[in-house]
Amino acid sequence: MSVTPYYRQTNRSILRADPLEALLANAALLLDAQGCALDLVPQRGAPEGLILGWGMPLSDARQLVRWLRGRLDREARGDPVVLMVPAEQWPPSVARLGAPNDGEAVALRLADGVGSMGWLMGIGISGMTARSALAIPRQRAAILGQLTAQARAQLELRALREQRDQLESIFRFSGDGILTVDADLRITACNPALEQLLSWRAKDMQGRFYYDILRPEDPQGEPLGLARCPLVEAFATGSPVVAREMVIRSRDGQRIHVAVTTAAVYSDEGQVMSGVMNVRDVSRQHAQEVLTSNVVSVVSHELQTPIAIIKGYASTLSRPEAMRDEEGLRRRLGAIEEEADRLSHMVSNLLYASRIQAGGLAMEPAPLDVGVVLKSCVRRFRARGIRHTLRLRCPANLPLVMADRERIEEVVANLLDNAAKYAPQSRAISIEGHFTGEAVIVSVTDTGPGIPLRDQAHVFDRFRRLGDNADAQTGGAGLGLYICQAIVHAHGGQIWVESEVGRGSTFSFSLPRMEKAAVPMVIG
Repeated sequence: MSVTPYYRQTNRSILRADPLEALLANAALLLDAQGCALDLVPQRGAPEGLILGWGMPLSDARQLVRWLRGRLDREARGDPVVLMVPAEQWPPSVARLGAPNDGEAVALRLADGVGSMGWLMGIGISGMTARSALAIPRQRAAILGQLTAQARAQLELRALREQRDQLESIFRFSGDGILTVDADLRITACNPALEQLLSWRAKDMQGRFYYDILRPEDPQGEPLGLARCPLVEAFATGSPVVAREMVIRSRDGQRIHVAVTTAAVYSDEGQVMSGVMNVRDVSRQHAQEVLTSNVVSVVSHELQTPIAIIKGYASTLSRPEAMRDEEGLRRRLGAIEEEADRLSHMVSNLLYASRIQAGGLAMEPAPLDVGVVLKSCVRRFRARGIRHTLRLRCPANLPLVMADRERIEEVVANLLDNAAKYAPQSRAISIEGHFTGEAVIVSVTDTGPGIPLRDQAHVFDRFRRLGDNADAQTGGAGLGLYICQAIVHAHGGQIWVESEVGRGSTFSFSLPRMEKAAVPMVIG
């Protein structure tokens, strides 16, 4: 028969890409059809079926399926095996597909012992050999058997490819690291997440003993050893090892807290073929647990200290002879008042931090002269009798900002307190105000020990104490800078630190000007 080139084109890349396309191409050759369509019922829990076409656009394949489905519903009750429709009975929507007028359309039910797969439909079957074969029961059964076997094989192949693609996607895009090893614990593959975690490239790890790459330790820092290796345990017991916490090292030696899950893969004969390890980075969780523990310790200590002092002085004052010493009485009552203020301030900070975390930081902004705020804070600071030399440098023409005065005073006071706490006694603390075309900037500079570069990004975190390695006089719950940052950000400003170890630190914050300058400028 003459063949329309459009229908007989063979796209080899498509046939390689989808095995069901190959089935349709073979069916077209076997049936001597102009074009074929596959109408699949849902397979293996899929939510819906699938329609594919060969030798015709997908839209035409869908049109053919809709038409033959209708004929099957009307004429082929009782689950037929085959339905043939002569060309003269085709509707115009199907006739336009271009098949010869003497052709026939056919629907073949594909089913085996596993279940129904759907229908294979062909159009333009005009060859006498194919038409005669379909009319003879024995030959029709042979054709159906061949097509059904091919359909089942291709569906299984398609399912395997989908499973492989799904596993590859999980392997590639998983947020957890995945490592596979052979029976000798040599690395065979790893996913990008593990590459990033370890700072190793997969090709550099392949073939190497996994222990040499991960260098595993227990949470206490002791080398794990093969005797306690989760992979060896999974190989030996045949059961997965789930969420085992340990420490591994990156290529540059950084310690990483992880939780690993391992499992062995066995052959049909029960021999270990390979193993897989899922690696979940729990460093943040571990750091949070350490932080929580430190917070409880610090806050407990900071609360206990004033309570102990208050109780001690109160106990002393309860003695009869204490009332006869008026100077001692005033001194002890002053200490009680000072420690009560300290206790109240700490509790207030804790409540303040809770409100910030809950998004409940209320502001009452109004036009504010920052220079006036700085002079007021310096005056109160000096009145406390702290032995520091305090220098204020602030131009008289600072632009106004829209801010809550009480909150800004709290920021300045916190920065001054930190400077006094970490700067040696009798050293200078300077506070400076200046402005740009966009903002007013306040800087507080001390001559303390400075902050290491690796810690500077965390000084504004909750419960982060700058004096963790200093002596007891640098106490506090680590909330001051966190509160400062929240207040400044609530005003639309920024806060930052510049520091050099051994030379002191400068904490600065900016607040947007009420009226922007006409041209950019910087005025001291």
